[in-house]
Formats: sequence, C-alpha cells, structure tokens
Amino acid sequence: MAPIIALQFHPTGRRYHFDAQGIADLQPGDRVVVKTTRGRQLGIVAGYVPKEKLDGRASKPIERRATPRDLVLQRQWQAKALGALISCRELAEKLGIKGAKFVKAEYSFDGSQVTILYSTEKKRTDLNILGRELRRALRTQVELYQIGPRDFAKVLDGLGTCGEQRCCTRFLTRFSSVSIRMAKLQNISLTPSEITGACGRLRCCLAYENDQYAEAAKGLPKRGKEVVTPYGSGRVIEVRTLAGSIIVDVGGVRHEVQKEDIGKEEFTNPPAEEKKAWPDWLSDEPVSESPPPQSDEEKTKRSRSRRRPRRRPQRTAEGGTAQRPAAKSKPGGTSTGRKRSSRRRSKRGGAQGQQDGSPG
Repeated sequence: MAPIIALQFHPTGRRYHFDAQGIADLQPGDRVVVKTTRGRQLGIVAGYVPKEKLDGRASKPIERRATPRDLVLQRQWQAKALGALISCRELAEKLGIKGAKFVKAEYSFDGSQVTILYSTEKKRTDLNILGRELRRALRTQVELYQIGPRDFAKVLDGLGTCGEQRCCTRFLTRFSSVSIRMAKLQNISLTPSEITGACGRLRCCLAYENDQYAEAAKGLPKRGKEVVTPYGSGRVIEVRTLAGSIIVDVGGVRHEVQKEDIGKEEFTNPPAEEKKAWPDWLSDEPVSESPPPQSDEEKTKRSRSRRRPRRRPQRTAEGGTAQRPAAKSKPGGTSTGRKRSSRRRSKRGGAQGQQDGSPG
C-alpha cells in the first residue's frame, strides 16, 4: 500500500490527503506538484497519515517533486496577484456591485487560473458579469470563491482581543464548532464583547479548555439548585468548576462546600478552624475597646505633662504690646480670671462719678 501524505497549500491551511506512489523519501516541508480543482498547485508536505486516520476514500496521486523553476514561477505569479485584486475591485465598482468584499487573489503556480476570494452578507449575489469582465481583462480562467466570516478574518490577519496574533492566522488549520454552552460551562460573561472575536462569531479559544471544564463539572450541581450540605440545606449561588467546590447560601451565610461533601450531613474531611491573622505590629490578641485602668501616679504624671495654652499679648495703638492686668482677687482670697463686660464697667464708672459730684 502506497503511503498517504498530508499536504497544505498554505502554512496554516487545511490539510488534504494525497497518494505518494512512486515518490519516496518525502520529508515535512518538501514542495510537490499536485492537480486540484483549481488547477495545478504547489503543496507543502505536512507529514504522513497513519492508517488509523484514513477514511477509506481514494486519494489523488502526487505528480512530482517541485523544481527550483516551479518555485520561481510561483513567486512571479504571486507578485501579480495584487494587481488582479485591484482590477477586480475597480470592475466591481464600475458595474455597481455592492455588498461584496474582495479580500484576496490567488494564482496557480503556472498562472493558468486565478481565484478571487470574497465575502458578503447577502445570500444571493450575482457576480456572473464580473467574472466575464475579469476573464477579458486578465486573459485567464477566473473563479470567484465565497468565504465565511471566520475565513475572512483569517485572511486579513491582525491582533485579537488578547493582544496577540489571531489564532486562526497563527496555527489553526480548521475551525471547530463553538457554542454558547461552552461559555456558560466556563463561567465566562455572556457580554457580546467578551465572547465574540474580530469575525463577529464566538471565539475559537472557547473550545480549547472545554473538555477539561466538562470533566471537572461532573458531580457539581447547577447554579440556583437546592442542595444538602454539612452546614445545612441551602441554595447554590456560585459554582467553582476547576476548584471542585460550590458556594452555598445557608440561612443568609455563605459557605464553600467541596464536591465530596455535597449531599452529606457530615464532613468527609472536617475543615480546619479559622484563625484570625493579625499584623506584625499588633499583639497576638486584638486590642480591647476600653482602655486599661491607670494608677494614681500615672494620672498625676499625665496631668502634669499637659501644657497650658499660651495667651496672646494685647496690641496697643502705637503697635507695641501691653501686659494684661492681673486678675482681681475676691474678698475670700481667690482670684478669678473672668473679665467683666464693658457694660457693667460703664455703669459702675457712672455711679462713682455721681458720688464724687462730677457731671454724669
């Protein structure tokens, strides 16, 4: 049985199976010439296909190895592909064709056929007239091939929302099916900007870890379900899939319950008692709210250490400072620091003046 070779026509393109009969010692990276529906193409050997992955269908044979002349000829036609794409866009605008985006032109390695890749949101777009005009302008066989939004983003290339090159351009050879259920299983926000890529479809990376999440989610209840736990019966408010635990609301208090303790009234492995961690600059125990009692000596020292506020000197009209008069002492020998109001002083002064005989 002849070996089956997997070929790629682009570094990240889809792999096709071809029969390598009559050609020996093919290594990954070698170039070969094969015949396809788009004419003769140069394929890149990706590797040998094991017997377990063969589907039983007949594979087309590989014609021959690529020569240096074939490689130079392919580069020449690749250089002319940009001019063919520009001509296609100009003719489409001249014919009034709207709603179709022409993104790439590909020549076969011998220039016998050119393929124009385009994308459109309309279900039916008549491009027969455009095809005829392109055949006259390019003087070769033209095929207009429609691609989907994922392939459209792959051809344009660029950076994804993660800041790196898009996965479809970097290493994805084919697109796998992605569903909204994968995002729900991984507890990812269902906001469109969070789960959609540049192509407007669900991100391909949602399928990368889906199998691991599906395996870890076995035995975990869904959110909102009533379950029995060692803390009592409660409602599930959060599911931590990778941690293998759930958060249960029991009587207004949240508890984390491991997978093996769900549905049981006793713990399989009792959790350790929670200890309060105090900062290094505090003691091992928290500071009490009420201060400790003080002795009489400490109270005396504390009262002496308090400084009395300084009194500001009075300013005179000349700009100098005047000393405050000493406080008058009462008959009992005690002095008061209270100041009499100006109203009381004026009344007292008027009464003394009348007694002395001076005019009031």
